[in-house]
Amino acid sequence: MKRKSNDTTPKHFRDNHDYKSAFSSAVTELASGVRAGLFPDRTERARAIEALIDEYVESIGQRPDAAELERLANAVLHEELTNRHPDKVTREEYPIMSETQLTRRQNASAPLHAAHYEGTDGRNYRMPTRRRRSDYENMFVDRIAKVRNKERMKQYAKDTRAGDVVVYLIGD
Repeated sequence: MKRKSNDTTPKHFRDNHDYKSAFSSAVTELASGVRAGLFPDRTERARAIEALIDEYVESIGQRPDAAELERLANAVLHEELTNRHPDKVTREEYPIMSETQLTRRQNASAPLHAAHYEGTDGRNYRMPTRRRRSDYENMFVDRIAKVRNKERMKQYAKDTRAGDVVVYLIGD
């Protein structure tokens, strides 16, 4: 007799029918053990995590949830993620930042488009834009322009008015 392809046998993890919550609690226990210092060596942690994942795959037949795998990866990288030194980028060759450290770094750095118009010589090569004058500046310019216009008008009147006629006699 041929067996059906869809196996409906109940799945158990560590004698628990709710295998996802049982695995989640096992991950929580392991992560709390890492935080408590039960696994000081990274290779020991990696072996314990690998054994837990293998046990889950053997009993269930599929991979664990991505969220649980991420929690296990965070347990492997416990030292890097808990290093709170703000300048670990310069202290370590390949720093791994936590989410808060990464957002703090991104907020503190200038965006790339800010350097788009900046040359290597430090000059700004952006197309110049004219600044709008304030009302005070416009009033000041108008006042100065009126004074200059009066002076120009006087000079123009002096230059264009009819002058004295000078008669020169040639030859007598």
